Amino acid sequence: MKTLVIINGVTGAIGEACLARMSREHEIIVIGLSRQGQSIDRFCKDGKLPSNSNIYSIGMDVSSVDACTHFIGTLDVSNIQKIIYIHAIGVYPFELDSNGQICVSNDVDGDGIDDRVLALSYKAFFAMVESLRTLKVEVSALIFGGIADKYHPAVHKSWWTVMERIRVRMKEFCLENTQSSMFILNISSVICAHEILTRPFVFQDTDADAKFWLMPCEVAEKVGTLVFSSTRHGFVEDELFHKSDYYGSDYFEDTSFTDRKKKELGIR
Repeated sequence: MKTLVIINGVTGAIGEACLARMSREHEIIVIGLSRQGQSIDRFCKDGKLPSNSNIYSIGMDVSSVDACTHFIGTLDVSNIQKIIYIHAIGVYPFELDSNGQICVSNDVDGDGIDDRVLALSYKAFFAMVESLRTLKVEVSALIFGGIADKYHPAVHKSWWTVMERIRVRMKEFCLENTQSSMFILNISSVICAHEILTRPFVFQDTDADAKFWLMPCEVAEKVGTLVFSSTRHGFVEDELFHKSDYYGSDYFEDTSFTDRKKKELGIR
């Protein structure tokens, strides 16, 4: 019997690192999901995905419940004893307008939360988890949070509000499914191309030092430690970061946090 690892967002920096880490494990089958991948039907034979080989490039709309249901229907779990789902997708919006005022964009329904965050982090995560539950196989699922979340920074309200909802539902899921485990891994900044492109002035106009940032491989190793643990079950929340010498007790206070974020983006 094998363990099936599903990595959603396999082409991102963390997803790619998790792919490399998981592919080294014994008795593991890895499936990678990405919006850039090939149609799932191209990999199927008689409506099912091969159950004895890795497939790294399945393309699907990760926020669609119907797409998740279709994907689950293609899985042959006759030789699978456990499924590990790693959710490495999402957006982390900076919610400040050009005048320095809190402003939530992409909020069509007017609930005060960026619809993209809700769709990609909450809805997509649980669409997959709930679909996996129907397979009657032990399920462990992991999603990434941020170490700043517990401080509720005003400029990231959509993000930490959605993460709080995820936390509540994860706990409920574990109570209803005692053989399942739900993990939140809160991480600090990761040194990768996407992070630098979205925060172009972080090393020019702030005191940030890349040597304190996480490498994707460090994150992937921590993920492996959590999901393959024989002692950590149910709802588990953990964190990973390197404490920098410029970190102080006021680091996450709204005034200094927002000012630093503005400098990272080149907002004067």
